[in-house]
Amino acid sequence: MLCVLWKKRRNGLSILICAILVMSCLPVLQGQAEEMKKEEKIYCAAFGDSIAKGYAGKKQEDLQSYPQLVAEAVSEETKIPGEYVNYAKNGLTSAKLNSDVLSTEEAAASLEKADIITLTIGANDLMQEFKLTVREILETDQRFTSAYDAFDALQEGIENNPLLVMKVLGMLEEWDYAAFDEQWVIAMDTIAQHRKDGSQLVVTDIYNPVNQFELPGTMNLVVDEVIQNMNQVMYDHAEEYDYHVVDLFESEICEHTQRDGLHPDQEGQRLIAGLAMEKIDTGRFMGEPEKEIEKTEPARRSIGRTILGNIRKVIILTAAAVILIAGGIAVWRKRRRKADTPNDK
Repeated sequence: MLCVLWKKRRNGLSILICAILVMSCLPVLQGQAEEMKKEEKIYCAAFGDSIAKGYAGKKQEDLQSYPQLVAEAVSEETKIPGEYVNYAKNGLTSAKLNSDVLSTEEAAASLEKADIITLTIGANDLMQEFKLTVREILETDQRFTSAYDAFDALQEGIENNPLLVMKVLGMLEEWDYAAFDEQWVIAMDTIAQHRKDGSQLVVTDIYNPVNQFELPGTMNLVVDEVIQNMNQVMYDHAEEYDYHVVDLFESEICEHTQRDGLHPDQEGQRLIAGLAMEKIDTGRFMGEPEKEIEKTEPARRSIGRTILGNIRKVIILTAAAVILIAGGIAVWRKRRRKADTPNDK
């Protein structure tokens, strides 16, 4: 009987001691939890070109870029402080992104801790290739400093020789998409190598930066074709590298550009940020079930080589008709002059 009482008393004493220990540790545990909550941050890393940087023109302060606006919006929704870093550079191409930015230790470190990654690249690839193409079309050594210069030169060349449009269509039809695809995959491989599990990657596609230029003939249609094919590269690799594409091509971004017609103004940056937020699951940071985000598919498909071929045929037939008409007029005028000339008798 005494043994039973002793065992009960000993068990009760053990429970009491455990309770005292737990109560004494509770303030420490609560303090650690509060400290962890204080240290909790959502880290956002941005990469890309002048669009992602918030370019506002020469000698002007940068705008609030869309990645910055995204970081602020995420913090506001989650009530969790954010940390934001932007590696975007003016004039950056996909090749330069890989060689000058993603290859650095600093970028790798940011990718390893980033919760949200944004990427905007490709517009300068388009512009650079276009300037080279115009030089080949016009057979000139002139180096164009901007897209405006290239378009002006091309416009003037076509006005002097309308048949140059055929050459333009031919060269745009043979545009080298493989080079962009290669650089895109290199960038995605690098990001995939460093990004942590659960991070969210959002990329923006290319909108038509020359949409407001008055291009000759069917050139607007063909430029759209080139851009859509470049965008298709992004969509083709989205599932493999686990990212979402923000569709700027079909957006109203061209209505919110600066005087140059190329770079977004502040309202344009807000528009991009809003579209990007639709591709980010902020609930993850608040312990909510993972949200299924709708995957964007390019709304407009390639117009294809057949249509380009038909355009070329129309231009050739039109040119031939002009030549025949001009020749017919010349013959008619010659006969008319001959008929009006009095015969010498």
